[in-house]
Formats: sequence, C-alpha cells, structure tokens
Amino acid sequence: MRVVLQRVTRAAVTVSDEVVGSIGKGLCVLVGIHREDTEEDMKYIIRKILNLRIFPASEQKPWDKSVMDLDLEVLSVSQFTLYGQFKGNKLDFHTAMAPTEASKFYETFLESMKKAYKPEKIQDGKFAAMMSVDIMSFERLQRDLHEAIEGVNRYNPENVSDLAACVQAMVAENKYDKDIVLTILKLYQLNPEKYDEAVVRQVLLKTLMVLPSSDFALAKCLIDTNRLGSQELRRIFDLGAVLESCNFAVFWKLMKGTYKPSTNTTEPFKVPSEIPKMVKHLVGFEDSIKHYACRVISVTFQNIEKKLLSRLLGGASDKEVTALAKKFGWEAKENGDVFFVANHEGTIKTRNIDEKIQFSHVADLLTSIQPPLTH
Repeated sequence: MRVVLQRVTRAAVTVSDEVVGSIGKGLCVLVGIHREDTEEDMKYIIRKILNLRIFPASEQKPWDKSVMDLDLEVLSVSQFTLYGQFKGNKLDFHTAMAPTEASKFYETFLESMKKAYKPEKIQDGKFAAMMSVDIMSFERLQRDLHEAIEGVNRYNPENVSDLAACVQAMVAENKYDKDIVLTILKLYQLNPEKYDEAVVRQVLLKTLMVLPSSDFALAKCLIDTNRLGSQELRRIFDLGAVLESCNFAVFWKLMKGTYKPSTNTTEPFKVPSEIPKMVKHLVGFEDSIKHYACRVISVTFQNIEKKLLSRLLGGASDKEVTALAKKFGWEAKENGDVFFVANHEGTIKTRNIDEKIQFSHVADLLTSIQPPLTH
C-alpha cells in the first residue's frame, strides 16, 4: 500500500457537486493499493496513519502528537493513481490492484481502521468515483475572508460561518488574526440569532494568547452583557484576570492541577480542574503564556535568577530557560545562574516641562487669598 498524508484544518470530498465525506481538524489520506498487498500491509498502514506523531504538542515539540493522541479525524480517499507509472508519455496503472479486488480490499481497510480507532472519526469518499478533494487551511480562509469583509460588506451576516471556520483554523494551526476575531464578535452582536458561545470561547482564549495586547479587553467589550453570566465565559474572564495581573504562580498551579481553592464565596476557581481542560485543545497556549511572561520580565527585571525565571515559566527546563533567554536577548551571568535582562535606569529619559502662566490669569486667585491670622 501507498498513502499520502496531509494535515488539515478542514477537508471535504465531493462527487458530482455532492459532499460525500468531510472532517474538521485531522488527516486527509490518499490511499493507493498495490496488486500484491496483503492484510499485513493493511495493518501496518493503519498503525502508521493513527500513530504517526505529526501534530504539534507545543512550539518546542512541533512533531509530537498523533491522530489518536489528539482525538482527531481521518478522511480517507481511494487513489489508484498513486501506483501510476509512465511508459513514454502515457500513464500505466498495471501495478495497482484491479478494481473489483481493490474495492473489497479498501472496504476491509476502512472497517479495520474504524475498529482500531473510533468509527465516527473515520470518513471516506466514494470508491472508483471522480472525486474532488477540498482542503482548507488558515491561510486560504484568511485570504478569502479579508476579501469578503472589506468595506460595507464587513458585517454581512453571511460571513459568520466562514469566520467561525477561520477561528477553528486559528485554534488548530496556532495562528491569529485580530481583524477576523473582532469582526465575528461584532457580527454576533448585530445578529444575536447566529450567536455561538463555543466560538466566542475560542476567540477569548486566542486573545489571551496574544497578551499583553489589548485584544482580550476589546473582545470582552464586544460581548453583550446578557451573555456574560455564562459559567464557561466566567471561567475565561477569571483566567484572563489572573494573566492580566501577571499572577503567573496561580496560572501555572491551575495548569498543573496543584491549585487549592479557598472556601471564600468569591473564590473564582472553585473547580480548578476545568481550566486545563478548557485550554487543552488550543495548540501552543502554554508556550504563548511563557512568551508573555518573558515580555513582562523584560520590562520589570534588571537581573533575574535562573530558578525564579524557571518558576515564572511553569517549571521550564534549563534548556528551555536558556533558549528563551537567548530569544529575548538576556545575558547569562554568574555561571548561568543569573540573567541580566536590561539596565532600565539607562533607558529612562528625562523630560523638562515648562509652563508659561501669565500673571493676569492668577491675579483674581491671589487677591481672594485671606492673609494668615496673627496672634
């Protein structure tokens, strides 16, 4: 067997203008079957499709997770042309399995993959049909949307579904576009019947990933007050408050499951285990917070101990700490136990302010002042 794997944000296969299979984030798999393929070949390919670590866990681990690790989807498309060979200028497919045998083999392949994973996660096209495969990526969605939301068409309610798909692509591919996330929130305000809280939650979490920018505050202002009572939204607002106040110690405790909620009635994280679940699906979330912490450190510290830096970065390893220090231009001192961040005193700019006040402007004030009492 021979397969071609493509990571996708969305993919669909169409036959005669009818969508016969579609998936969200996952793999689009083109499957070619050789005339001598066996059941053992099939099992090997299925293991590879489901277990290859080709998805990112973080920016430091771009090839660390599999389809099964992340509970993603698979769109399988039969493609006998993978065994095409040129004879002169003509294609020859004699090494591909004959259509009748290949059809049975392919059906067994699909059933075996469903048994090895989850049936509802496996989609396919139509064997031996003329199929059109449409693979969507963030860049393509972004390009099309920026053309669609220019000028007076920006708040066209017909754009909502495409904007929502682009937000999903941002989450899956660790991308960001401020214009798109703010536009969809405004459209939800203007068209409350189209409101989708799941998309709003994703938008808010994506804006947290670009702190210290003001996008999170802007996004909150674009959500109608009657929506703010949602428990899920409140969790995100509370998490945002922790990050905006640079309370990284609390943030990492929440993420690592070591946070102990108080008995106070105003305790924001009564069920702290919900926080890591809430952000689990966002690729690169923890890495983005580490970068945010580094930006805060850059403007607040002159020197910082390596141990403290590691704690602020969620217990980052020495290797990761050193890599981030280098990225932000910090200089290692004292055998690497301390990093010189910046001489902020050297960057302070003095400014003289001169005010020119004419006597006539204060004459009335001076005459109204009572002389001091004498004894």
